[in-house]
Amino acid sequence: MALFGRRKTNRLSDEELLDLQDGDEAVVRPEPAEGEPGVDRDWVRHEDGPYDISEWRELDGRIDLGALRIPSVKGMQMRLDIEQGSGRVIGATLGFGASQAQVQVFAAPRTEGIWDELRAEIARGLVDSGGAAETVEGRMGKELRARMPGRAPDGRVAYQPARFLGIDGPRWFLRVVVGGPAASDDNQARGILAFVRRIVVDRGDEPRPPREVLTLTPPKGFAEAVAKEAEARREQQAQARRAAAADALHKAPTAGGSTDATSVAGVGLGGAAATDAAEPPRHRAPEPAPTDAPQAPRNPDFT
Repeated sequence: MALFGRRKTNRLSDEELLDLQDGDEAVVRPEPAEGEPGVDRDWVRHEDGPYDISEWRELDGRIDLGALRIPSVKGMQMRLDIEQGSGRVIGATLGFGASQAQVQVFAAPRTEGIWDELRAEIARGLVDSGGAAETVEGRMGKELRARMPGRAPDGRVAYQPARFLGIDGPRWFLRVVVGGPAASDDNQARGILAFVRRIVVDRGDEPRPPREVLTLTPPKGFAEAVAKEAEARREQQAQARRAAAADALHKAPTAGGSTDATSVAGVGLGGAAATDAAEPPRHRAPEPAPTDAPQAPRNPDFT
């Protein structure tokens, strides 16, 4: 039975103990101690989270992504990150207002963590690409505060702040990259850190080389939702193209310089006008000057 020294625990009842099968492990969950981890007291991974599946087996409303079980938070947006070429789901990017957090889980050695080594490699890569990185003591251990180079809309080099978190677990490593205001503002990062501490990792028992990214599994119904969203996006684009084509048709000049859409399309010409066009020219009263035809309706969502 797993016991945690300085915390109160949720004890199993007699009925729950009787229901355990031979060989089952009675996992005793730690109850949160008073105060905020990393602020009022030290953060301890196996007590404060993120947890291993052996420490927290139930979903408890979490989103099941296979190797990761993600808390479901009201207003949170989730995008699965796909590896080009293989099509594997290798991460999840979660939106919290203006801030984002990408989470990925990797295989790690049984006896030692890899965050110290990876943190140095990430920092060197950022500096080599023109950015900057600094290791600081965060609320969940050492973290990397970075300035990542990119391109602004006008083509100039722009820097975006990022916060790299690394958590070493039993045979797994969880990496979290925070962007947006929470990357540089500790107060805005508090909610994201609390979210990360509620993640549960299910590495599996298969032998894997260290640093191999673990494939995630889309939740039930996710593929259907993505397909519907893609179909709606294609329909919006098609409507935008139709509206643009109708507008261009209206504005196209005729041979006489008119921009009347009915003249260009040949719509609305009566039979008499067609007969006159086939007969020799005659002396007749001048025709009224062409008037502007009504413009094609536009969809405000696409203009």
